[in-house]
Amino acid sequence: MISFDADGTLIDLGFADTFWEVEVPTLYASKKGLKFEDAFRFVKSSYDEVGDEDLRWYQPKYWFERFGLEEDPHDVLKRVTHKVKIFPDAWEAVKNLHGKYELVVVSNAPREFLDIGVNDLKDYFSKIYSCTSDFGMVRKKPEVYIKICEELGVEPEDLIHVGDHYKFDYQVPRSIGIDAYCVNRENGKYSGTDGSDKIIKELTELLDKLS
Repeated sequence: MISFDADGTLIDLGFADTFWEVEVPTLYASKKGLKFEDAFRFVKSSYDEVGDEDLRWYQPKYWFERFGLEEDPHDVLKRVTHKVKIFPDAWEAVKNLHGKYELVVVSNAPREFLDIGVNDLKDYFSKIYSCTSDFGMVRKKPEVYIKICEELGVEPEDLIHVGDHYKFDYQVPRSIGIDAYCVNRENGKYSGTDGSDKIIKELTELLDKLS
């Protein structure tokens, strides 16, 4: 069984970034009569104030209520669906691994984002998990992976996880016995110092490594 992270692994960050960094500040600027730059600074400082260790940070509903935005977050997400971009190597890897392995998605992204972001790939995955929406957990700490293994009915040693965050997609799962790979698309950002052959540049490298 193989689990994949979503943002930065299967799809690029354009979809999520456009929602949080363009659409939300634009709506706030319109509501308050501000220039976009001023609204962006306020919105960004608000995100930073809450921080990504807080479950609210991931929830569109929370931010729309906090900022007093009247649009439905789902409608805004649909408006930026055109920003979803699946990496070409992700397409190839998923299509070729499907049938040989059971494939799942394990992501921090809220369910609203995953339903749109991986929609074109959904038929290849038996389960799509949002740690924040499904388990109320932030970051992929050991207890998240343990919970996932329990949900899937497998031991950690029977799962392979692939993601782009060196700590939370690679070091943490390896610490509990999961065989993990880190896809390093940004030329050294998460490459670490261990010189491991588990650091890959494209998901298609999995096809050779797992053959």
